[in-house]
Amino acid sequence: MQYNKRKHLKLLKSCPKLESPRTSLSDEEFVKFLDSMPRPDENFFKLEKYSAMLICHLHWENREHYFELIEKLLNGPMHFLELRKKHRAINEAGESLEANLILLEPNERCAGFDDLIDELVSLFDLYCPDPSLRESHELSEEELRDLVQKIFIEMKEGYPENSKENV
Repeated sequence: MQYNKRKHLKLLKSCPKLESPRTSLSDEEFVKFLDSMPRPDENFFKLEKYSAMLICHLHWENREHYFELIEKLLNGPMHFLELRKKHRAINEAGESLEANLILLEPNERCAGFDDLIDELVSLFDLYCPDPSLRESHELSEEELRDLVQKIFIEMKEGYPENSKENV
């Protein structure tokens, strides 16, 4: 899908806002709220795609910092909180930009970068440092490092830091 800033803005302006945050509703109230909402339509899915493109662009724009954090992770102890915080902060920044109707034109080169970051962050949920507690689906530190290294190589090859930007 080709990014269309005007269409993105129009969809954001027409999208109903959730007036009560999820945290203030009980599970039962939240289900009732969802049931009262209109079913997602084509515009909802277009908005989701545009939002994903914007957030992908933000992650890609921060790739040099991500690369530093990943190198630090690979060369030291497996402390990935800083990388998780960066990931969450960028997602929140994208949501904030949209909430304030501030849109960026995503660079086409960014496509797929956020998928790699998401994959990387999700790996940390499978990490269990204690072999006596590790379940069969969980990763040892060595397995985690190997997977992080593979993703990092893919990121460095597909999204070089110092590439000349032709926007």
